[in-house]
Amino acid sequence: MSNLLKKVIGVDVGAKFLTVSFNDHCDKDQVHNIENNQRSILVFLKKISTEDYCFVIEATGNYSSRLLHLSLEKGFESSLINCMSVKHFSRMKNIITKTDAEDAKLIRLYGEMFRPDIYVPKSIQVEHLDQEIKLLNDLEEEKRRYAVKLKAIRYNPHLNPNTEKHYEKRLKQLGKEIQEVEMRLPQLQDEEFKEIKDLLQSVSGIGEKTSLQLMTATSGFKNFHSAKSLVKYFGLAPRIYQSGKKSYSPGKCRTSKTHIRGMLYVCSRTAMKHNAPCKELYLRLLAKGKPKKVALIAVCNKLLRICFGVVKNKIAYQQDYQKNLKILT
Repeated sequence: MSNLLKKVIGVDVGAKFLTVSFNDHCDKDQVHNIENNQRSILVFLKKISTEDYCFVIEATGNYSSRLLHLSLEKGFESSLINCMSVKHFSRMKNIITKTDAEDAKLIRLYGEMFRPDIYVPKSIQVEHLDQEIKLLNDLEEEKRRYAVKLKAIRYNPHLNPNTEKHYEKRLKQLGKEIQEVEMRLPQLQDEEFKEIKDLLQSVSGIGEKTSLQLMTATSGFKNFHSAKSLVKYFGLAPRIYQSGKKSYSPGKCRTSKTHIRGMLYVCSRTAMKHNAPCKELYLRLLAKGKPKKVALIAVCNKLLRICFGVVKNKIAYQQDYQKNLKILT
């Protein structure tokens, strides 16, 4: 949690400009636009003190990373907040105006009220691995897109052979690029990450690619202190709506990390067959009349909880662990 005595600088992030809102030493509201480049950010950081101010920054992926890392390097306490948190906060405050200046003020007010946790930066190794995995995902997506287009165009009775040849050439080139990235991945893993990857892959249903995705998304599970928060982060926690006599579940909470959620859904099909506790859960839910997709999402939830357990305890997964524990005790 940020220091309660420090003043908060709220930052609304854009591709070209950063809009900052803060109270000066005379407690007067100040709003400034700063160019989103290293030189302008460093000039602004020199004007303020690490003893007096902390940053609360809107999380916008790469656009916010420059200010975040530069402020941390200069010794400032900096926090990232989800844009949806700010949106719900504005509704709570009944604010209807939407400008960059108002958003920066709103982020500052949010930081002053809730004092979010200080951001813990990823190591350079993790950052590089994360970028390579994103590149691999983009290449595979592009390859799938070209393969679908080639398959569709071949139904044309008047197919242009030059067009077909171009698609085939592009697919071949993408295949080579994917192999190059896959060969670089093992070189980017340090000893700690290799240990975590082995622990994750000991879980029936979790493969190498999924384990790498989970590690980079969670910084080796260091950012989470409970399995419940991990499941919620990946959008696999069930929601409950209850008001008076009315009570129902509107489904899982769809947050970020859609791609990893999709990979876990595929893993759940394997776990359903080869992972005994997951299979037992799946069959129990089906016996209660739950749809198959709902049961598979529950398996995804259980897989994440198992992954969290093996990494935190540093013990490889054992399907009969509970049975052996009862025998020993």
